[in-house]
Amino acid sequence: MRQLNVFSKIFIASMVLFLLSGCKAARSTDGTDSIQTEDITIDEETEAESEYNYSIAVVNTSALLNWPLPWKDEFSYNIIQIENMPDEFSSIQDTINDNLKEAMTSWVRGQVTGAEDVRLTVTCHSERYLSAYNEFVYISRRTDRFNDYVTIDMSSGQRVFLKDLVEINEEFAEFLRNNQDIIKEGPNSFWQFPPDLKKRYTTSELLEELNKCSYTQEEVIQEGYYPVEGSIGSLLFRNSFFVREGMLVITLYQGGDERFVTLDVDDIEDFLKVDKW
Repeated sequence: MRQLNVFSKIFIASMVLFLLSGCKAARSTDGTDSIQTEDITIDEETEAESEYNYSIAVVNTSALLNWPLPWKDEFSYNIIQIENMPDEFSSIQDTINDNLKEAMTSWVRGQVTGAEDVRLTVTCHSERYLSAYNEFVYISRRTDRFNDYVTIDMSSGQRVFLKDLVEINEEFAEFLRNNQDIIKEGPNSFWQFPPDLKKRYTTSELLEELNKCSYTQEEVIQEGYYPVEGSIGSLLFRNSFFVREGMLVITLYQGGDERFVTLDVDDIEDFLKVDKW
């Protein structure tokens, strides 16, 4: 993700206002203070059409007045929240915001002592899904850059995982290994490299990695994939995913490298558990 100069910030702010009807920085009613939307990057191909409008705002964790964060007085960073849904969707908005808070703050455990240079990217926003990720530098026993992905079902307000969208089974893993040509180049090809699935994984190994895409940080620890003692707490590199319009992007970690499996939903239609987006 590139550094934004003043011109870029103005351009992105204008894009947000264009894509999200009524998008503005405003004080919300759930104990948060919003800050300016130019802190969000919107992917160029992000879906914008929606039967109901909502605004995406950036909220600093220090302003989450009614959300328990033991480390709130030690450091803070920005997360995404939803505003300005029609009154009939107010309960959904509350559910969405609670799940975003949980997803974007629960990784701060153990020996994590700070987060800085946080950059938020929205890859999809529509009446179907809100998909976004934090890119940030965490401070612990070591300092490193990390991407944290979250996707919300906008009809239920619940967080969704890869297993909710596609059938994660041996047939799907084998299909991906045998059809490397369907993996697309990501929008940021200089760092979103695709893996060679056939060379890197057996079918059973790839299936295991795909299952990990649906684990939260806490579940990664519970499953014992990484040691906790002497590490950085629950902030651990893990496989994940995000969605873009008409696309599913699976992220796989191996040897400290993050690789991006970018798929057109038309190519994996036989494995989808939901309607195409």
